[in-house]
Amino acid sequence: MLKTIQTVVEELPGQRAMLDDTLSAMSDAMNFAVSSCYEHEETNAFRMHHFNYSALRSKFSLPAQLAVVANKYACSSVKGAIKRKAPRPKFSGKSIHYDARSSKVDLVKKTASLLTKGGRLKVKLNIPEYFRKFSDWKTKESNLVKCRDGKFRLMIAIERPTIKSNGTGKVIGVDRGINNIIATSEGWLYEGHDVFSRKQRYVLLRAGLQSKGTRSAKRHLVRMRGGEKRFMRDVNHCISRTLIGSAGLNGVLVLENLKGIRAARHRHGQNWLFSNWAFYQLESFLAYKGEETGVAVEFVPARDTSKTCSICGSIKKGQGKALPSGAKHAA
Repeated sequence: MLKTIQTVVEELPGQRAMLDDTLSAMSDAMNFAVSSCYEHEETNAFRMHHFNYSALRSKFSLPAQLAVVANKYACSSVKGAIKRKAPRPKFSGKSIHYDARSSKVDLVKKTASLLTKGGRLKVKLNIPEYFRKFSDWKTKESNLVKCRDGKFRLMIAIERPTIKSNGTGKVIGVDRGINNIIATSEGWLYEGHDVFSRKQRYVLLRAGLQSKGTRSAKRHLVRMRGGEKRFMRDVNHCISRTLIGSAGLNGVLVLENLKGIRAARHRHGQNWLFSNWAFYQLESFLAYKGEETGVAVEFVPARDTSKTCSICGSIKKGQGKALPSGAKHAA
């Protein structure tokens, strides 16, 4: 399985100028390669390599491997833009992709060797305490990013074998919804009222500040930037950790398949609820946490999952209503 960890580059004063220079050269080189792709009407990286490699080396003074990376990612971005019928891609100079040949990362020693225009640059990494437990994982590729606060951060892809569930452990049915974010076959409910109320407060506050338009309102908007997204991520992380812990090693979580649910027709008042329902994020969190701990995530058709009792299998409209058997509806 793959994960990405975020580290802060503790560069020396002289190293910052080299990183900035390399970022600028790489963005110019990739923009040049994008133009070349459109000129030759070609997006295959191998074929475009013969057109672009010499120019990338001579015009932008890039080392050989960075020239290869610039050509590769320019071709990939053009191919994606053509497929999506999007405008021509433009690189802003905020990040560089490093493959295994152009970088070497040591998580134990907290160092990284990065290829720049001036040669190899060895930098120290500040690894957050939470990510230090992954120091024995194998490092793969990485991205050097210059963030809004002016700091350089190295996003490192790490890998280790997936722990597969054999399905002999506990099986838990999980019904995802809006009134209840989740309802499990064990009877655990996570109500959605407080979550959606808080999201609505973010929407109303943001709209009010945007309509105000004063400098104070704009400062307030900057301060609250990303707050709603961080709140929802925290909620889904907490739910997913609890579910994975409940299932345990070799357990199975059974979810309904909600693919295409936003494309279905809803009442006018439900459009906002469905568009702000982060069900796929929860699903992705469960998937990668399950790979770490040996819990399988499986899917069943969504029809009637909210109305079917997990005890007796009866179907009745509404949740939590008593059935003739004396059981109550659960996931």
